[in-house]
Amino acid sequence: MKAFLRKEWMEMTRTGRLWILVVIFLLFGIMNPAVAKLTPWIMDMMKESMAESGLNVGTVTVTAMSSWTQFYKNAPMALLAFALMSCGVLVNEYQSGTLVQVVTKGLSRRKIFASKMITVFGSWTVLFLVYFGVTYGYTAYFWGGDKVENLFAGTVMYWLFGMFIFAFMLMISAMTNSGGQVLLGTGLVLFVVIILNYIPKIQKLLPLRLLDGLQLSTGAMQMSDFTGAAVTACICIVACGIIGTVMFDRKML
Repeated sequence: MKAFLRKEWMEMTRTGRLWILVVIFLLFGIMNPAVAKLTPWIMDMMKESMAESGLNVGTVTVTAMSSWTQFYKNAPMALLAFALMSCGVLVNEYQSGTLVQVVTKGLSRRKIFASKMITVFGSWTVLFLVYFGVTYGYTAYFWGGDKVENLFAGTVMYWLFGMFIFAFMLMISAMTNSGGQVLLGTGLVLFVVIILNYIPKIQKLLPLRLLDGLQLSTGAMQMSDFTGAAVTACICIVACGIIGTVMFDRKML
């Protein structure tokens, strides 16, 4: 398993997938405070043209909260970029036939699937820390005096939502044979969750609630509002790991 994990690391670095994701997450991290900082200047530049259209623009004040608002707005794009780059983590192995060689040499299928989970979950965690760290550093530099409440708790909720999505992505990868099918299946899971979110009685239990981390900082929600969603996400992650392992054990390579 250690050898397979080393192989995963080498593949990510040599194909450039890791470095592309690092650059993407760095850029998004820099964009959050940059957009917030430049907003007053942009609005000032547009003030005259908007006035001609009959729109009056008042003074725009930006704070640390403005930067973290951008953080949550850009986070879905970072998550999507990671999903697109990682959807072939298993199916590429099927298509190239490399798994047949290691399985016939005695490597357990369960260890292969576990190493894929460790790779995806570990990469998402590290890259999300980069995204958060860059935003945090620049926000502290520009608005060091502004304090944002429950900042870490809110971002952990979003990280957990990513883990929930990628757990389903890995489970579906154990059943399908192409990256398109993996993305389609993962999108279908998200669509079902969105539909279920229209049922008021179960909204607090759905992982979609984890995307509202910004509401913790604004005071609109409390940590207790996220408990049910966090527990549901953790149960789904464990269940996807177990089901994915069973399905991968039975899959024709």
